[in-house]
Amino acid sequence: MKKNSIDTGHISDKLIAYIRDELNNPEIEYLSPLAQLQGGYETSTYRFKLKCVGDEYSQFLVLRLYPQFYGTQNVIWESTVQNVLAGEGYPAAKVHFVCTDMSILGGAFFVMDYIPGQPLMFTPPETVPELLGKTHAALHKIDPKPLIKTLQKQDIDEYGYSLNSGFDWLNNRASKLPWIREGVSWLIENRPPEPERLAVCHGDFHALNILVNDGVVTGVLDWGFRIADPVFDVANTIVLTTIPAKYLSTSMEGFSSVDWDLAAELYLSEYQTHKELDRTNLDYYRVRRCLMALVQGFEGQKVWQHPMIVRDLVSYIQIITGIQITVPEV
Repeated sequence: MKKNSIDTGHISDKLIAYIRDELNNPEIEYLSPLAQLQGGYETSTYRFKLKCVGDEYSQFLVLRLYPQFYGTQNVIWESTVQNVLAGEGYPAAKVHFVCTDMSILGGAFFVMDYIPGQPLMFTPPETVPELLGKTHAALHKIDPKPLIKTLQKQDIDEYGYSLNSGFDWLNNRASKLPWIREGVSWLIENRPPEPERLAVCHGDFHALNILVNDGVVTGVLDWGFRIADPVFDVANTIVLTTIPAKYLSTSMEGFSSVDWDLAAELYLSEYQTHKELDRTNLDYYRVRRCLMALVQGFEGQKVWQHPMIVRDLVSYIQIITGIQITVPEV
C-alpha cells in the first residue's frame, strides 16, 4: 500500500462510519477532517478531531493504518504495548479503537490519542542525549511481566516479539543473499545468552521517535517492540545516533556541527545515571543492527542506502568481527 495512492476521502467516510457504529452514535461528525501526518515508514497516519462525542474522544486523535500485507498482528500487539505502557505512566499514546477487519479501510488500524510536541531531533542539540538517555532508561525499568501476560491473552505468540524472530529473518535472508552469510554465521556462533531479567525494548528508539513539549518528553512513537536484553535496545540507539543521524542531520539548522559520536557517549552516560547496564554484549548487538540495516537498505529502505551510511555500517562490522562485507549495488 503506497501512501500517496490512498484515497483520504474514502478513508475519512469509512472511518467516521466505523466510529459511529463503535460508539452507537450517528450524530458524530468531524470537527477537524483527516490530515495526513509526516513520518512513519510502515504505516499511514492521520490526525483528526470529532464533535458530538464525550470528553474521552473530544481531543485530537490519530488514525494509524497498516498496509494490508502486514495482516493484523502488528496492530494488536502495538496497541496492546501502548496501552499497557500508558497505564504504567510511560509516555505512550492511549489507544481507543482497534480494528482487525481489513475490509473497512484496506488494512488493520487503530485510533489513539494525539500527542502534542515536536520530535526531539528538532530541539536544541544539547538537550538530545539527556532526554534520550533518561527516557530510554525509564522504559527499561518497567516490569515486562504484565505486558507479556496481556499479550498472551491476545493470543500473541512470544516468538514474534523475541529476538529469535529477528535472527530467523536474517537466516532466511542469508539463504538468498550470499554476501551476508559470513556475517550472519558470526552472529549465530557468537550469540550471547539472554539475561535473567529482560526488558520492554522499543526497537527503534531515536530522536525522531521521541516527542517533546516545553522540554518535557510527551510521547514515544513507532513501537517496533521486543522483550529482550536492554543492551540490544541501547545498541540499536547507538547505531542510529552514530551513523544515520550523522549524515541525515547535516542540512538541519543547528545540527550540522554536532559530534554524534560524543552525543552517543553522553546518551549512554545519561542512561547509566538512571539505570545500570551490562555493556558486555554492546558491540555484538551493534553488529547485529548494522547487518540488518545493510539488508534493509538492499531491500529498499532509502535511509540505509546512503553511500556514507553503508560505508560506516560495513566498517563497524569489519572492526568488530574482521569480516569484510561487500554490498551489491541496488
